[in-house]
Formats: sequence, structure tokens, C-alpha cells
Amino acid sequence: MKNKLWIPIIALLLLTSVDGYGQRWKLRRYELDMYVAATSFHGDIGKANQHFANMFNGVRPSFGVTPRFFIKQNIAVAVDLAYVIYAGKDDEVSSHGRYYSFNSHAFVHGIRGEYYILGTQGPSFSGGVYNRRGMVNNYNKLYLYLYGGVSGVLSKSTIKDLNNGGEEPINNPGYNNNMVYSAVFPLGVGMKFSIDPRWSVGFEMGYNFSMSDELDGYASEYSEYPDSYYNISVKGIYKIRNDKNGRPVFKKLYR
Repeated sequence: MKNKLWIPIIALLLLTSVDGYGQRWKLRRYELDMYVAATSFHGDIGKANQHFANMFNGVRPSFGVTPRFFIKQNIAVAVDLAYVIYAGKDDEVSSHGRYYSFNSHAFVHGIRGEYYILGTQGPSFSGGVYNRRGMVNNYNKLYLYLYGGVSGVLSKSTIKDLNNGGEEPINNPGYNNNMVYSAVFPLGVGMKFSIDPRWSVGFEMGYNFSMSDELDGYASEYSEYPDSYYNISVKGIYKIRNDKNGRPVFKKLYR
């Protein structure tokens, strides 16, 4: 009889711990990502007939920050602010008789939604981390998520005609050396790994397709598609606690 009494007690303890874990996310709704990325551009200038080589043609660094707010345990909304550099270069022997290179600097700002498909339901992929009070759960956890959204990009490009001593092709009607603004739609997948109560590291791969054919400063008469670019980023992610009313708390509350 005594042994049977342990069954409901153990079940109650398990349910209590699961419910406590399920509510814990409500006190950790905010995060701030700081990242560096490698950006590969696909536009009119580049190795259009060598798709794999074009992935590495003119790769440039980018830098950004992403504040995040969790609406639900597995759904978050984030703002992406980034300084993006991209570049490219034609083959020396182009089918259109053109030998251009370009370099662009851009500011990207947008909003995106994130859906977490792994890591938000229970302490899976967790390791035991200890402090002076014993083991602390829910750290060292792996998260996997998908994201998509809409952004604006403000881009300024410079093109050089390598067949003409590196001069700008001012007389080419497809050249636009002014500021260009366009909508951009990012899609991608990311993962992050918590290393302590405040910090995580992350990795993302994304594809961004735009509504403009002039982000690289050039719209060829042979072009059939708008410009796009890929990015691969490495992130440092800082978790910000909040109070029961959802307001962020910046004083040190972590053990």
C-alpha cells in the first residue's frame, strides 16, 4: 500500500516541474543578437554561367544586431538592423563583351518572424550546469528555428569597367550610381546553443530576394530576375530578463 502512495506523489512532482519549466520562458522574453556574416551576391555582374563559383564571387563581411521578443514559447518577432557589403566581378571573357566589377555598401532594416521547431518544449539536449546552489537546468540547450520576414535595403554601388582602366561606365544606360532603395524578403534557418543563463551562440543561413534589379548598381538588358543575396552568420546572443508585466529588467538577476 505504501508503495502505491508514491505513484501519485511522483506524478504530481513531474507535472509540477513540467509546468514550472513551461512558464519559465515568460521571464525570458527578450534577446539581443550581435552578429558577423559573410554575404554572397547574385546580380547582373558576376559569374552567371558558373553557379557554384558565383556563390564565392566577391564574398564580403556584414555586421548587424537583432533585438528579439518571444510572443509565445516557440514564436518570436525580431528586428534586423545590418550594415551589409557585397561585391562581384564578371569573367574576363564575357558572353556580352562586358568586364565589370562592383562594390556595394547597404543598410538593411526589417522585421521577421521566427518559429522554433526544436528546443522550446522541455529540457532536451541539456547538460547539467552547476553553481553554488547545485544544478541549474535549462542551460546548454540546442534550439532550431525557421524565419521569414520583410526588410528594406538602402544600397549605394560603384562599378568599374575593367576593360577601360577601371573607369566608371557612366555612358552605359544600365548603370545607376545613385542610392537605390528596395524591399527585400529574407528566408532562412538558424540554430543556437545556450552556454549560461545570459549568453548563447548561434548560426544562421539565409536567402534574401529583392524587388530591385539595381542593388549592384547595374541592370543589364539581358537580366531576367531581380537581385538576391545569401548570408551565413555567426551570433553572440544576450538574454534579457523581464518582470511579470513583460518589462525588461537590466539589473543582475542571474545566479
